[in-house]
This record gives sequence, structure tokens and C-alpha cells, in this order.
Amino acid sequence: MLKQLPLVGFLLLISACKPVSEQDSANTLKPLVPLCIASQSQCQVNTKLANFSIKFSQQYLSDKVKTELPFFIELVELIELTESPQSEQITKKNTTNITAYLEGKDMFMGKVPVFFEQSGKDGVYLAQSLLASCSDEQMVWRLWITADISGQTQTFFVDFTSQRL
Repeated sequence: MLKQLPLVGFLLLISACKPVSEQDSANTLKPLVPLCIASQSQCQVNTKLANFSIKFSQQYLSDKVKTELPFFIELVELIELTESPQSEQITKKNTTNITAYLEGKDMFMGKVPVFFEQSGKDGVYLAQSLLASCSDEQMVWRLWITADISGQTQTFFVDFTSQRL
């Protein structure tokens, strides 16, 4: 009987666990409130083809993205108001095929691909990423974004600082 006790305890322990697929869906990270952080070079990027807002969200986000923790990047195509003789019109560009990657600005850490997906809202794109820790306490990263906008390609970047955990 005593020989079976560890086996019974083990079976009780694993029976309380959820299957991995249920655990993953229950613990899926959801974007927090996206913010323009102090360490960003710019929060709004105005290109010749369209204007974008770029914000970050992370569980422990202050003014820097923490390394080794997942974080979200929100890319929003801003709607332009154009004045016409009759009334104001809202114009939106046709942004497609967004590709992006992260790289160290001053130190080569490789290229980290960033995959934006359109959220439920039109013109809003979300990506989740993770940064490797650097030997320095802080590091400046550059987010490169390329998008096809109304049939033309536009590339732009935003710098931001990460902090080692």
C-alpha cells in the first residue's frame, strides 16, 4: 500500500492540471493599454504617403520596454481630415503588406522579425515581440516598418529604449 502512495499522489496532481492547449488559451497575453513611451524617438510618424501612430504595451512598462518579457506594438494608420469646399472629408489610405523587424541601433543583435496582424478595427495593426537581454543595462532598438500604401512602398522607423530585467 505504501508503495502505491507516490503513484496515487502523482495521479492526483496531474489530474488537477489543464491540458496544455487549454492552459495556453487561458494564459494568452492580451494587449494592455498601448502607450507612447518616453524613450520613443517619435509617437507619430508622418510619411509622404500616410501618417501612423506607434505605441507599446507591456505588463511592467514604464518608459522603457523590458527585455525578456513579451510586449505589444500597436500601429495605427491615422485618418486624415481634408477640407473641401462643401464639407470636411475623412480620407483613409489603403495600407497593405506590412512587414517589420527590430534591430539594435548601436549594437548588432540580429534582426528580430515583427509580424503585424490587423486587429478588429480598420487601420489598427498589432504585433507581439520579445527582446533579448543585452550586457548593457539599457539599449536603443530601431523598429523598421515597411508598408504598401495605395500601391506605393513606404519605409520608416522608430527608435526606443529597452531596459534589462
